[in-house]
Amino acid sequence: MNVNATRPLLAGALLLAVPAVHASDWSHELAPYAWAIALEGESGVGNLTVDVDKSFSDILDDLDMAFLVAYRARRDRLSIMADFVYMDLGLDAAGPRGNLRGHADVSQKAAEVDVGWNVDERLVVFAGARFVDVDADLEVRTPQQTFVADGGESWVDPVVGVLYELPLSEKWTGRLRVDAGGFGVGSEFSWQGIASLLWQVSPSIGVVGAYRHMDIDYDDGDGRDRFVYDMLISGPLLGVVFSF
Repeated sequence: MNVNATRPLLAGALLLAVPAVHASDWSHELAPYAWAIALEGESGVGNLTVDVDKSFSDILDDLDMAFLVAYRARRDRLSIMADFVYMDLGLDAAGPRGNLRGHADVSQKAAEVDVGWNVDERLVVFAGARFVDVDADLEVRTPQQTFVADGGESWVDPVVGVLYELPLSEKWTGRLRVDAGGFGVGSEFSWQGIASLLWQVSPSIGVVGAYRHMDIDYDDGDGRDRFVYDMLISGPLLGVVFSF
């Protein structure tokens, strides 16, 4: 039996506030960050579907390795934004009626690149693409037998969205990002919202806190080749912003 399994990530880009610069100059920001995610939804391959309901404390116990970083470059009205996520997880899950038990070791990479344009001083419209690649080893147990399998899945979602930035003071900036993607090209549909607050500690260092919610609905193939991933990913995040 060959089964694919996945975990998202997710991933959409974390956008960071940028100080004013001359039109001829590029400004850059690099931001490693931590995302305290919770997962809720279902994932399935062929006729097998498992329910996932994991809090942040569950994910933290299951996390083997993680690397998350965002980047932004800006010149005049143009923005180039990127986000990269690597996570290595060991997750326990249940069957749709609770009579199945399983375990998955998941290695996941997600990368997003967006290009944005400032319509005015506060509003940015952007478009880009989000790539997700997952490899997994899966074990599913029933009262009668145990199935062991490994597999992988990858897809690319087109993404469009808006970002609204609101300066609150000389050192504080609030922002709200909303985007949608997939549209049947990669996933059936995905969307996310990020509400964040940036504190500019110095010209070169800032701290950003946010709450991020992502919803992914991926369904591909038929019969034994069908792969389903319908997941809500949400939680607070915290990052350090290096400006140069």
